[in-house]
Parts: sequence; structure tokens; C-alpha cells
Amino acid sequence: MSTPVTTAPARRSLARRALWATWSGWGLDGFNKQILPLAMAGILVALGLTKADAGVVTGTVAVVTAVGGIIGGRVADKFGRVRVLVAIMIGYSIATALVATAQDLPQLMLWVSLAGLFLGAEWPVGAALMAEYADQQRRGRTLAWVQSAWSVGWALANLSFLITNLVFAPATAWRVMFLVGLLPAIVALIVRRALREAPDTTASAGTQPRERGVYRELFGAGLRRRTIIGALFGAAGLGSTQAIQTWIPLYLAQERGLSISGAAIYLWFMIAGNWLGYVLGGQLHDAIGRRWAFTAFYLGTAVFGLLFLGVAVDALWFNLLLAALVGFFMAAQASGKGALFTELFPARVRASGAGICYEFGALFTGLISAVIGWTSGQLGLGNAIAMALGLCTVLTVVLIWLLPETRDWELD
Repeated sequence: MSTPVTTAPARRSLARRALWATWSGWGLDGFNKQILPLAMAGILVALGLTKADAGVVTGTVAVVTAVGGIIGGRVADKFGRVRVLVAIMIGYSIATALVATAQDLPQLMLWVSLAGLFLGAEWPVGAALMAEYADQQRRGRTLAWVQSAWSVGWALANLSFLITNLVFAPATAWRVMFLVGLLPAIVALIVRRALREAPDTTASAGTQPRERGVYRELFGAGLRRRTIIGALFGAAGLGSTQAIQTWIPLYLAQERGLSISGAAIYLWFMIAGNWLGYVLGGQLHDAIGRRWAFTAFYLGTAVFGLLFLGVAVDALWFNLLLAALVGFFMAAQASGKGALFTELFPARVRASGAGICYEFGALFTGLISAVIGWTSGQLGLGNAIAMALGLCTVLTVVLIWLLPETRDWELD
């Protein structure tokens, strides 16, 4: 149970701790989720796998990540945000190190799935905690700033990819990358040691009674529509992101014929745009509301993503500009999810509801990833990505208008 804090300086101090603790967690999320696609080419060679195997691996990880998010949100609503966040970091650190030991496909799937299980639990717990600290009129930009750490994690993953492939052979470099993943995990764990539950909130474990079980309430008459539509919206949105972020490194290497350094240039531009999208996207979510902002950003992701896939590789600077724009719009639409999904639910089921809305999407992205892997042989990887991106964009734009406008809602 949290200890009430009434003085403004004390609350601001706790809010800063929560800000950097959740920021470090999202940075770790970005690092981990981009290590796997970056390392995939080396993994395929080292373990003798195919692109179809890669689709199965990434799809399985996505499904397990979704399960982790749903479990993590439920446990955080029961036992409190902070202690669950610390436990998540310990579990993730161990699992990440074990990925580097994989000798075949079953071992690889086991360890990356275990890491995904813990990392999936990260998002809803951290989002609920930060939303309860944030001012209601600045909630969108506050959570967007926290999520900007994802771009920093992505940049560190790209840097790790470059350095390890310069120093080690491809069959060894990917193992070193996962061992490097222990470092940000340890940093995040240290930062969270001083973290406390949000004061003056009913979200701590056991402080607010429920009229029924968590899932009976989420799918009961009062919240059912929000839960189902929110989960479908989250699924379609993550599907569009998955189509680009997971497969672009392999696409640049195999269909564009780029070297490791050549592909890295594109990724650096995409990462720079990604960071700006998180920081500036939150401003627009607060200024014009969740519906219009999501609509603009998902359409922008589709338009510039399709242009990026279609422009010839020799148009270097135009391609790099498109890469930055794709990164910007992907991040700008993602920047509003932390605010939207936590605003939809009362404190007693907030982390559980946000976890379902966000992580159910990972189940769908698992399917999307597998389909892209399977159809790339017939359609080509670029066309398979474009097909998934277009379908998911249409779904997100329709679904966001079926949810309530939550800008400036006050949280209990």
C-alpha cells in the first residue's frame, strides 16, 4: 500500500523517480525487441534456419509477450506496480543471458519466449504507474516522452549490432548482442530500487475493492465495449508497426542488397525520426485529442511506409528521408497508446485493462509476422510487408473512432 504524500515537492520528487524508472524500462523494451530482428540474419546462418523459421520465432515471441502483458497487468493490480516492475527486470535479465546459449531452434524459441514473457509484462505496469503520476492535461506528452526511450533502446541495439559484427563473426556476433542486453537491464533494475507507488491513488494493491473479478469487470456491461474495441485497436496498430520494424532489417539486406553498414544508415535515420515522433507526437495527442491524432499518424505511417518500400535503392537521400518519416509516424502513433489505454479504465483494473488492450495486439502481430514470413516466398518480402501494412492501417483508423475521446479525462 502506498504512503500518502501531501506536499508538492515530495510528489514531484516521486514523479521524477517514476519518470526515469519507466523511461529506462521502455528503453530496455526497445533494445530487446530490436535485437532479435537485427540478429536474425546471423541466427539463421548459425542455427541453419529458414525465413519461415524466422517468422515462426518472431510470431511465437509476440504471442508469449502478449501473455506476459496480460499476466503482468493483473499481478500489478493485485500486488502493486513497483514490486512487480522489479521482479520483471530480474526475470528478464536472466532470460536474456540464456538466449545467447541457444544451440538449435527449440532452445532459441524457449529462451526468447521467456524473455518476451517478462518484457511483455513491462508495458502495462509501467504505463499504469506513470499515468497515475502524470497531470491529466499533460498525460499524453508525459507518457510519450517516457516512450521516447524506446528509440534510445533501438539506437543502442543498432550500435550493438554494428560493433559486434565488426568484432565477431556473424555466427558469434548475435550471441554477444544478447549478452550485451544484460547491461541496460541491470541499469533499469538499479533505477527502480528507489521507486514508490503513486501517492493519493487507489491503484495500490488492496486499496480499492472490486465488485467482481477483474476479468468479469473488464468484460462486463460497463467496460466490455472499451476492452474489446481497445484490444482490437491495439492489435491492428501493433500489426502495422510489426510489419515494418521487425522485417525492415532483413528486407534491406536481402531485397535491397545492402551491407550491414548500409542497412545501419537507414536504421539510424529511422531511429532519429522515431525519437522525434515520440516527443512531438504526444504534444499533438494532447492538443487535438486521441482520435484525430491516431488517425493522422497511422495514415502517415502507411503512406510513407509504402513509399519507402517502393522507391529504388539508388535514390539514397530520398530513401533516407522516407526512412526518417516512417520512423516519425510509427512513433507518433505509438506515443498516444500509454495515455489512451490507461484512461479507458478505473484504477482497480487499470493495469489489467491496459495490458489486454496493448498486449492482445501482440497475439495479432504474431500472426502478421508469421504470414509475412510465409508469403514472402511467393510475393517477395517487400510486397508481403506492404500488404500487411495496408490492411492494419484501415483497421486502426476505423477502430479508433469507435472508442471514446479520452483527452483531459481525470484518473481516479
